Amino acid sequence: METIRTFLSLNLDLSSRVLVSDIQLALKQKLEGIPVKWENSDNLHMTLRFLGDVENGKIQELTAVLERLKFDFDRILFKTGSIGFFPNPKYPNVVYLGLKEIGENSGNLVGFIDKIIYNFGVKPDKKFVPHITLGRFKRDKRVKLTEVIEIDFKEFEIVFNSFNLMKSELTPAGSVYEVIKEINFFN
Repeated sequence: METIRTFLSLNLDLSSRVLVSDIQLALKQKLEGIPVKWENSDNLHMTLRFLGDVENGKIQELTAVLERLKFDFDRILFKTGSIGFFPNPKYPNVVYLGLKEIGENSGNLVGFIDKIIYNFGVKPDKKFVPHITLGRFKRDKRVKLTEVIEIDFKEFEIVFNSFNLMKSELTPAGSVYEVIKEINFFN
């Protein structure tokens, strides 16, 4: 049976994407000469849960379950934090923009999602850490960072009014994302 590579995300609106892209550009300049594959600014988002390959037939069923969710909130609000690195800043795989939530709505949402995806055979593999991936260090050319990487930028808020079931297609030019279904927090 055919499968679709999927994930659930909070997608940035255009104005937030522009502000995060500016941070990404400053970071590119700071890390010039270090082999990093930078995320396309159109793809900037916060992954809630990566689902992996889901059978085509189960996508409609998953969408129907997600659409029935009822929330006691109409938005999720974050403030930008600092630049961070996974798994650590000395020998990183990923560079990201950390986010600090105002409230606990994202944790509640992820809790709902974890219960749903478990019924679809997906076990959440990591603790949810609010962040936006800006770039990935190339595996075969990873380097040890010897200095602390910091970017000065004015803190700003990012508001999400919905979350998305996304399709991810891997291509030689990078990942191509497509919204399968957007689910609003208010109905």
